[in-house]
Amino acid sequence: MAEHIIAGNVAGVGFCALRLENGEIESVRIQGQERRDESYLAPGLVDLQLNGFAGVDFSGENLTVDQLTGILPRLWETGLTSFCPTLITNTRERLARNFQVLEEARRADSGFAASAPCYHLEGPYLSPGPSHGVHNPEWMHPPDWDEFCAFQEAAGGNIGIVTLAPELPGACDFIRKARKAGVVAAIGHTDGSPEHVHQAVRAGAALSTHLGNGCAGMIDRHRNPIWAQLAEPKLNASIICDGFHLPPDLLQVIMRMKGGDHVILITDATHVAGLAPGRYSLLGTEIDLLPNGKVARADGASLAGSALTMNRAVALFQQGTSSSLAAALKCATTNPGRLLKRPGVCREIAGGEPANIIRYRPGQPALEIEAVWLGGEVVYQQDATDSDRGR
Repeated sequence: MAEHIIAGNVAGVGFCALRLENGEIESVRIQGQERRDESYLAPGLVDLQLNGFAGVDFSGENLTVDQLTGILPRLWETGLTSFCPTLITNTRERLARNFQVLEEARRADSGFAASAPCYHLEGPYLSPGPSHGVHNPEWMHPPDWDEFCAFQEAAGGNIGIVTLAPELPGACDFIRKARKAGVVAAIGHTDGSPEHVHQAVRAGAALSTHLGNGCAGMIDRHRNPIWAQLAEPKLNASIICDGFHLPPDLLQVIMRMKGGDHVILITDATHVAGLAPGRYSLLGTEIDLLPNGKVARADGASLAGSALTMNRAVALFQQGTSSSLAAALKCATTNPGRLLKRPGVCREIAGGEPANIIRYRPGQPALEIEAVWLGGEVVYQQDATDSDRGR
């Protein structure tokens, strides 16, 4: 691959020239302060929890390779270069089948393999109590390591995150095994006590899945799993910053408690993201995508994922927490990249990192994505046709 030089502002650093070679950032030269009229460069955005997009449900009954590869241009144009396809609580047969389809897509399309460094299993090891949200309690059960290993085999060893409720029987033993196997164990959809949270962290849990959500609507003001997760310094906190899942006060509390190194922005987007407002189905449950962008169960019992994109999440987080642009981007690039520890994920604009890069203009309510490089190749340019996007 021929070398290539791109230049732009890097938030918090200055105006930089990046030399790209053999799919990597070969070098970075700072050429002065940020320039007012120039675009910005950043690592490609990373989403640890994407359930679907543009009509494609990763947990759906008829998931195909063509669907998975076909949505890549839509994802790239939001600035997303690395995402974890997320399968939610389902039957054992459906989970195994869809992990196999994800692997088929990885083999069939190099762009999918480069963009999906690993997968996220959210359930079926969740609480069937008040915290279950849109997940179906009928398919839930305690963690089963042998079952998980069967899922991992179907996934080609590429399940990188598993979310579970720490109060379930055998949860801590499961977490210890996951950690030993190099899988990030995450706490989520829990009705457990503070003690359950602390025990899970001692066993190796490293992430809170959408902290502040996936819990009961009414909880004890002191003894609850939210305070315990906030108090645990070893837990990274993933959050959904769409204006509906978390109020501004809680956003600011999470940022102050966890600090800039341990907050991770996710979308938790479902297949309705990118579609017109209306009523849809999610694994047999009716959900509504409202005109304001909120996604909720049709019965009003809970939220049902989101219609968020990562370029909006960064802008909304920056606005909601009064963070700098550099700090907001870190929560969508460096922090999730460090947690995953996957070689194909760009964590920062630095020599030796994969050349997964976005060119953008800051703004509200979303970053304006102008171009996207994946492994040093342009896969999206603003106003370009699909045929020009380098797939």
